[in-house]
Amino acid sequence: MPRLPGKIWLLQAGVLVNFLGNGMVAPFLVIYLHFGRGIPVAVAGSAVALGGITAVISGLAAGSLAERLGPRNILVAAMVSNAVAYFLYTRVTVPWEAFGVGLLVGAGTGAYGPSSQNLIASLVRAEDRQVAFAQNRVTSVVGLGLGGAVGGVAAARGLDGYLSLLRLDAITFLLFAALCLLLPTGRAVIAGSAHGGYAQVVRDRAFVALVAVNMAMVAAGIAPMMVLLPAFAKRQAHISETAIGALYALNTLTIVAAQLPLTRATRARGRLTLLRAAALLWVGCWLVCFGAGWLGGTPSVVAFAFAAVVYAIGECCYTSVILPATVALAPPALRGRYLGAMALSWQSGFLLGPSVGAFVLGGLPAALPLVCAAGCLGAAVGTLEVDRRLAPERRRAIAVAA
Repeated sequence: MPRLPGKIWLLQAGVLVNFLGNGMVAPFLVIYLHFGRGIPVAVAGSAVALGGITAVISGLAAGSLAERLGPRNILVAAMVSNAVAYFLYTRVTVPWEAFGVGLLVGAGTGAYGPSSQNLIASLVRAEDRQVAFAQNRVTSVVGLGLGGAVGGVAAARGLDGYLSLLRLDAITFLLFAALCLLLPTGRAVIAGSAHGGYAQVVRDRAFVALVAVNMAMVAAGIAPMMVLLPAFAKRQAHISETAIGALYALNTLTIVAAQLPLTRATRARGRLTLLRAAALLWVGCWLVCFGAGWLGGTPSVVAFAFAAVVYAIGECCYTSVILPATVALAPPALRGRYLGAMALSWQSGFLLGPSVGAFVLGGLPAALPLVCAAGCLGAAVGTLEVDRRLAPERRRAIAVAA
């Protein structure tokens, strides 16, 4: 495992603080708006989800602005925006205010991905990026887990607890912004040197194919696993909420334990090969979930637990390669825009996957895992198309971490 520079560890400290705050608030935000402020639960959920619209727009804008102002500066602005937004959540009393704050949250959240990813890429050597991104994933997962535990205790106090969590979350955003100010801007090109903008990104057919693969993996793998699997397990297999919570804890523990060792063990493997392996592991995961839906009782819980571990290993493969592959394909002057386009595929997958999956779950719930498995299989096949479109020199650039 390479020795990462101290600047990366300083950034990771900020990421840990940031995701600690996210973990404290995210699971309880709709509950706060509904039980704490009396907003109907459907309206509260819509207000929170509305941020996805501004997240798509701000992600693309952040990719472009990072090339002119530096990714660090965009990241700082995003964190300050989120600090303001979550403080404003404490003042929400009626639905229109919740919708307005939700839009503001989306602006900061959408800008976070491209700017933070660009900053990581600028702080480490090309051969160390795979490890740096993997470490970033582990830090995020640990922060979310710790934050969720703290948030659960505070939320039990009712409205006062929710308000305390929101204020603490706002503070964590500001702390992260302050730590980022100790880092270099990460600007690798001068203003005006990025010719072509997003039009040039769209003309890169190999990268567009990779974006499509990522959208399929998010829509058929990540989003339904996070959003729809609990409802499927509850409705189809009649598993308790306690068991579902334990399954997600197992998933988190597997990622924390396996991410870095797996990244180290697969550094010599081709990135597209690992991405294909991730998609195929998720196919297997969803097929196990399909079978688990018919078992019931303890056998069903055991099967879902096995699926959670398989999914987590696939997620480790996916996380370690998708962003380094994006950076490897991007011309230095367009790195921000390439990351912005990849962020767009993530946001689009999260809009598409739960929408289609919820329709399937409402009409024929047993078919949900099969639909997701088909989508992941399509993503695996799509990696072959990415490879076909790559010129020889770009195939070497994307091939491996070193």
